[in-house]
Amino acid sequence: MDKLKGLELRILLHQTKYPMPRIQKKLEQIRLQHKVSKILWKDNGVSTHFDYHVNLMSEEETIQLNVLTYNERHDEYMLLHTTRGASSIECLKRMLEYLEKQTASGVIYTFTIEWRKNGEGDKHISYFRARSTEEATQKFFHEKNRSDYEFSITQNPLS
Repeated sequence: MDKLKGLELRILLHQTKYPMPRIQKKLEQIRLQHKVSKILWKDNGVSTHFDYHVNLMSEEETIQLNVLTYNERHDEYMLLHTTRGASSIECLKRMLEYLEKQTASGVIYTFTIEWRKNGEGDKHISYFRARSTEEATQKFFHEKNRSDYEFSITQNPLS
């Protein structure tokens, strides 16, 4: 019995001293990012970028993930969705859940934003999935100065 307790203690100390190797966590993070990127590339041919932020004021959701999409044609990035969690892996899993629910249910609406940067001639069209016109507009203007753009937004008919 004492040998068993000693073994359990050594295992516990080993796990504390040597938690899951970082390389395994990094690999899981990369795999999840790849899955998200693959879904978005297949959906509309954009590249995907993962913008992580740390929230020191929260004990439970310390990481915020903004998934951004970049379209080479108009050289702009847009916010796809934001998730929060205790780790980057948890955020990525929530992002995958969001993408799966988004395609499975028709609850989220689609919007078309026709836009042009001030001083440029070309108009562009971008598509968003959101619960409201306000949310789609916020995704479009993520980290942008609203006064730098001319735009119109239309909610697409439900199919």
